[in-house]
Order: sequence, then C-alpha cells, then structure tokens
Amino acid sequence: MAVRVLPQQQRAVLVAMPNGLSVRETAQRLCLTPATVKSHRRLLYRRLRVRSGAHAVATALRVGLLNLDDVQEPTGGERP
Repeated sequence: MAVRVLPQQQRAVLVAMPNGLSVRETAQRLCLTPATVKSHRRLLYRRLRVRSGAHAVATALRVGLLNLDDVQEPTGGERP
C-alpha cells in the first residue's frame, strides 16, 4: 500500500474513528458538516482499500498512518 501521508482533515477524521466518535460528534469537534465527515470517510476507505471503519483503523495502524497514541482510553464507566 502506497499511502504514506493523508491530508490534515482526512487524518483528523481517521483519528476520531477509533475513539468512538460519531459522524455528528466528529463534525462538531472538527468544525465540519456531517456530510464533509462522511465524504472524508469515503475517501479514506477508497485510499486504504477497505470497506469499514474498523478495517480502516486496523489498516491505518498497520501501515503507520495511526499509532496507539492516537487512540484514547475510554472515558466514563466502561472500566472497573
């Protein structure tokens, strides 16, 4: 896979994916419309040659577009 660098907004959308943010939450945090976030996701899927968010995150981790520092610990009552 030849993807080495992503545009800044696409990377921001990608970072939001493993952190459990919805399209609406991602749009609010990045000051984008939900339609723009969906468009960035479609472009990411095409670029990474994947069909789901989970596959996109796994592939991005494998090829070095994401690292474990990009993935935040869950907040709230998920952990004892």
